Amino acid sequence: MENIPIQPSHPKRTGSTARVAGIVLVLALGVFVGRYLVPVTASEAPAYRLLSTDDGQRQFSFPTFWNAWDALHENYIGDLDDKDLFYGAVEGLVRATGDPYTVFSTPEDSKQFQETLNGKFSGVGVEIGTEANGLVTVHALLEGQPAQKAGILPNDVIIKVDDLEVNPHTPIDEVVQHIRGERGKGVTLTVVREGEAEPREITVVRDTIEIESVVSRVEEGNVGYIAIKSFGGETVQQFKQAARSLVSQNVSAIVIDVRNNPGGFLQTAVDISSTFLSPGTLVVSEKGRSDTPYRTDDRPILQNLPIVVLINQGSASASEILAGALQEQVNATIVGTQSFGKGSVQELIPFKDGSSLRVTIAKWYTPEGRSIADEGIAPDIEVEDDLETEEDEVLQRALEELKN
Repeated sequence: MENIPIQPSHPKRTGSTARVAGIVLVLALGVFVGRYLVPVTASEAPAYRLLSTDDGQRQFSFPTFWNAWDALHENYIGDLDDKDLFYGAVEGLVRATGDPYTVFSTPEDSKQFQETLNGKFSGVGVEIGTEANGLVTVHALLEGQPAQKAGILPNDVIIKVDDLEVNPHTPIDEVVQHIRGERGKGVTLTVVREGEAEPREITVVRDTIEIESVVSRVEEGNVGYIAIKSFGGETVQQFKQAARSLVSQNVSAIVIDVRNNPGGFLQTAVDISSTFLSPGTLVVSEKGRSDTPYRTDDRPILQNLPIVVLINQGSASASEILAGALQEQVNATIVGTQSFGKGSVQELIPFKDGSSLRVTIAKWYTPEGRSIADEGIAPDIEVEDDLETEEDEVLQRALEELKN
């Protein structure tokens, strides 16, 4: 919750992680070395220059960077924190890629991201994401949590968090950081709501949020229902426990609900697919500098049961991988609305100071070769949930499909 719709991670690859981490740390060192190798006052000095490469370690000069650094310290009217300036410079370096999914996180933000994957943090229980127009929008609310109790609604557009003005250029990680905070303290969200002329301010008191990544039950018609809220580290175990429980109750079909699920770990999506597909079945292909297929490798628990998958615009990344694999490999029926279309692969690279980099390394393709990034997952049966009613129209349509 309170995270990017889809902030998926790639399984750790020790070699590349060490290599990239080394480059970044050396680059950071080179910034300081370079300041003194080329005087910042040199009139004809380039903005940056590679000075030397010795045993794989590079030394750069950044006269323009240091000109700006010194000018800020000499002229800026307010207080400056060198640590904030340094991390801001690294964030700017990464943001210059132009890829919204390649993100640098400070040690504080990295800790926050890990807490999200672990499923426990202090916040308000709201899932937000950036729409195509850049607006930060509420995608979903956790049942019974502070945001819902305070009156936040799905599709509210957040334009301010306390004193932070939120616009299409505001990094969503920064919005999340301001929403989260100490348990028991309030945070004021200014939102624009469809049909209302004026923004409204809603103060929400933070609480400890524990995300139950898998919820299961038996629906009418003896249909097993499993909702996957995120693809975290504990999700596979929880999903398999739910699957075994439903099998023991002799359910006749399965509904998998990944609505408003922003994703998580790639391997989690592959492992959950293994509960439906025969070993060796292609789940997804990763295409970047090299092509890597990901296949199932476990005994299927739920094989040969009719399957319906529920998706919506908040279903992203690992959710789309699972939905696409089941749609193409076992003819699962997809019910709901078009998915988000988050089809790029991010590798999480931790650094020694606690900061981290999520960098796009490839794109995902369904077993039949559809680009998830370009196409998303389209429903076989399009149904939109009516927020004005208590009934879950999408789930009811899925149950009708299985009954027929």
